[in-house]
Parts: sequence; C-alpha cells; structure tokens
Amino acid sequence: MNTPPQLQSQFQQIILKKSQNFTNCELIFTAINDFLHKCDRGYFTIVGSPGSGKSAILAQFFASYNSNPDIKIIYYNAQIEGKNTAEDFLKYVCSQLIRKTEEIPDNATEESWFLSLLLQRISDELVPNQKLIIAIDALDTINPKNQPLGTNLLYLPRYLPQGIYFLLTRRPFKKEKSGLLIEAPSQILDLSQHDLKNWDTDSAFTQHWQKMQGEGFSDIAMKILQILATAENEGISVSTILQRIYRTNPPTIDADIFDIEEVLENWFEFLQQHQVNNQIRYSLYHPNFRDWLAEQLS
Repeated sequence: MNTPPQLQSQFQQIILKKSQNFTNCELIFTAINDFLHKCDRGYFTIVGSPGSGKSAILAQFFASYNSNPDIKIIYYNAQIEGKNTAEDFLKYVCSQLIRKTEEIPDNATEESWFLSLLLQRISDELVPNQKLIIAIDALDTINPKNQPLGTNLLYLPRYLPQGIYFLLTRRPFKKEKSGLLIEAPSQILDLSQHDLKNWDTDSAFTQHWQKMQGEGFSDIAMKILQILATAENEGISVSTILQRIYRTNPPTIDADIFDIEEVLENWFEFLQQHQVNNQIRYSLYHPNFRDWLAEQLS
C-alpha cells in the first residue's frame, strides 16, 4: 500500500500559504501548550466559524513547532479534493509513522488497529518530554459514508497512549454530532470567544452559500435566510422569525417553530448563537457573510 508522493508536497504548500496569512494569536498557542504540558496525551480541538482562521492557526503551529526536537508533528488537511475519507487519512499517516524498512499491510485502513499499533510503539519509544502530534485540519469535511455506523471519524482512536496527541480544527458542531467517542483528556477552544480576523473571501462565501442550499432551498428556508440576512447584530429568536414569516407571507408559507429549528440546525456551522435575556438568538456567523448574502438575495 503506497501513499501518493505528491500529497506531502500539497500539504507543505498549504502550510506555507496559510501560515503567511497568520495573525498574532499567542493566546491560542498558549492554550495549546498548556494542554500539552498539563495532559500526558489527548485531543485538543479548535472550533471556529468559516473564515475564523482555524487553518491559518494550525498551519502556523506546524511551521513554528515542527523544528522542535521534542515534538514531531504530522499534518493532514482533509479539504484537499478526494482526501476526505478514513482510508486516505490512514494511508498517509501510517506511511509517516512506519519505519523505512516496513510496509503498510493491505488491511491497515480497516478501522484503527494498525494506527493504534504504531502509536503505541512510538509512545513506548518516546523519552520524557517528547510528544507526537497529529494535526488534522477541517475535520468537519470528512466523508464518513464508507465507515461502519458508530465508528469515530477517520477511525480516530478512542484511547491514546502516553505522549500522543491529536490537534483538530473543525466548524461548530452539536456535541451529540461530534462523530467522536474518546476516552482521553480533551479540550475545545472556541474561536468565537476571541476577536480574530475573518479570512473569508467572495469565493468562500459562494461555497458556504452552495453548501447551505444543499439540493435546493425550500420556501421556508429561503424566507428564514432573507430574515437572517437583514437581522440585527445581536441576532433573532425562533419565535421572532416565525412572526416575521407570517407577517410578510401568510398565504404562501405554512411553518411552525419546529420547522424553523430544523432549518437552523442544518445551518448550524454558519450561525452564531447569542443568549439575550434567557432567550437564544441566531445570526449568521459573520457580518461580512450577512452583508454578502443580503446582496445576493436582493
């Protein structure tokens, strides 16, 4: 089983490009380093809306720490076309972990048995203070269709041996839809709590727009989007959305609270939630995207 030789080169190009777009985020790096020193293994996840700088942070972390003799980092980017399956991930990562004289067995991509075997062997060989970090950008883009139901995304190990860490980035998700069941130390850093630059461009906004559409907007989804695109900065509640739907189009749209909540849940990664007077209000993830959508809809 061989890994395409150009893949590592593609990753290096991404790291170079993304790290050049990096802004000063010492606070993020401090949180990661605190986790690495506090926990002897574990999962650290950076969660952020589209364009919040997740990829730039991960690329810069790799660029900054890859030369550290006590830290070995393996980088994987799931956004590369055709590389968003568990099989692709396991082929690449295992090829980076095996000894030069070894070959990857043909069944290495059948769940995580071979990856776990390699991680345990590396853990046994680490000296104090040494760490292995597997950094995975864009976990939310993974296609789980070829994996058995109930398995972790990418077959990521449920348990980790000492000195082994996974550093993940992904868009916002509901806890019950994380796609991961792990029994190791873990921490989530939410970038919405930090005032970072938004990196999204018109082309990125177009991609978000297409993903939100899916197979097409229903009448109620289109109306909700129009309301969100003109909503106040502090957001809008489900009940207010319902009121505005019936105020503007009572004859043509039949909707209730549950219909609206279902649409909003499908758009979860593109929304921010605000707690105002014990009421949850929703807004699009960034004012720039809201303004862009308002232009498209007009």
